[in-house]
Amino acid sequence: MIPRAVTRTLIAAAAVIVLATTVFGVIHIRGMEARTVDAGEATTLRDAASGHEAILVTAHLYEGTRAQFELCASDPMPPARWLDTMALEVRLDGETGLTVPLNQQALDSVRRNETSGCLTIGSGPVRAEGDYAIVATFEALPEPIADVELRARIAARAVLGDTDLLIVVVAWLGSMLLVGFLALRARDGEAPPVTEPTEEERLWEEAKAELEEAPKKPRRPLPGWLAVIIGVVLFLGGVFAIGVVAVGYSAGLAGGVTLAVYEAFLGLLLIGGSSLALRVQACGLVRPDRWWWLWFPGAALGGIALMVLARVATSLVPSTSVSSVQAFVSDPSGMVSFATLAVVAPLAEEVFFRGFVFGALRKYGVAVAFAGAWLTFTFFHGMQTFGQWGALVGIAILSLGVTTLRTLSKSVLVGAIAHLVYNGLIAVMAFL
Repeated sequence: MIPRAVTRTLIAAAAVIVLATTVFGVIHIRGMEARTVDAGEATTLRDAASGHEAILVTAHLYEGTRAQFELCASDPMPPARWLDTMALEVRLDGETGLTVPLNQQALDSVRRNETSGCLTIGSGPVRAEGDYAIVATFEALPEPIADVELRARIAARAVLGDTDLLIVVVAWLGSMLLVGFLALRARDGEAPPVTEPTEEERLWEEAKAELEEAPKKPRRPLPGWLAVIIGVVLFLGGVFAIGVVAVGYSAGLAGGVTLAVYEAFLGLLLIGGSSLALRVQACGLVRPDRWWWLWFPGAALGGIALMVLARVATSLVPSTSVSSVQAFVSDPSGMVSFATLAVVAPLAEEVFFRGFVFGALRKYGVAVAFAGAWLTFTFFHGMQTFGQWGALVGIAILSLGVTTLRTLSKSVLVGAIAHLVYNGLIAVMAFL
């Protein structure tokens, strides 16, 4: 038996690892955002021309980012009008580094529709910090296209590296350790033991009883269904509030972690109980009754199996639009932010959905509790993956599997391990 003081220390150490890694992640992502550039200006050659050139756009880029230079026009850039009219240069601090003449080869690579065309001038890693510009050069102003609206664009983003992966891995391991140490400290499924009051506590209770004219009526707990409705509404309010306030990728990570703490607090608050120990037990933050040391490695294997099933579902079910998650992670800063949150939030999510929702509905039967926990989790995550239907099916599979583990083991901690393994593997593989 490990002394409780030791387990408390281990839990605190794991929590510090998770918190410190998250804070470092927010700072690191903020630095990535500071190096992100997306500069574009609308103009015409006639307006921008100065002698034999026209500076179309300028931007300050940072070493280590990856940049793309392109020119879009308000017509399809047909060769009949655009062939050999000018050349496009990319300059660094006034020095030409790349020249693309508008010959037939360049115009063949234009991405066209009926009303516009876009040409990628060049892309690649930025090897030197400085002021970059896209400049059009010509012998004489090309009159056929002089008044066509042009939009030159310079975009640069940070490149994912070892530091980004390390942040996710350390946060993941810290979260796994936190759940494991909580399991060492948590009691089995029985009710917490009642301890005899000290003499001081007994005298205090007697004094309070003498001062009270009549005993207070015990508070009646909220009906389970009403508690769940209140919890879902309050959590939904938190989701929208964080969505309004947390603008940007670093703020998204900070806001997501804040939301995770909020939902865990909501679950413990609304589950009911006269003491924190009873609320913790009601939320399922206990060890399984039997063979608990086998449940946790089994849950890890279950998380791997659920991840494989979800990946298959994602590949088989087509998407009809780009989901909000896909748009968020398309930027490297968003990828680091989302992956870090994915390995930090699962314990809080399990406390709310498989702890509070399942526990509050348990009095209506296992089937009702199971359906409530499964569907509410899928609903909230479905808002993020709307349009990406394969990912939504994968989330439904995860929720089904983790809720099954919660039902069989009678422990939220078992499901938290499976959830962490599932999210962690997907997050790490996104970097490989």
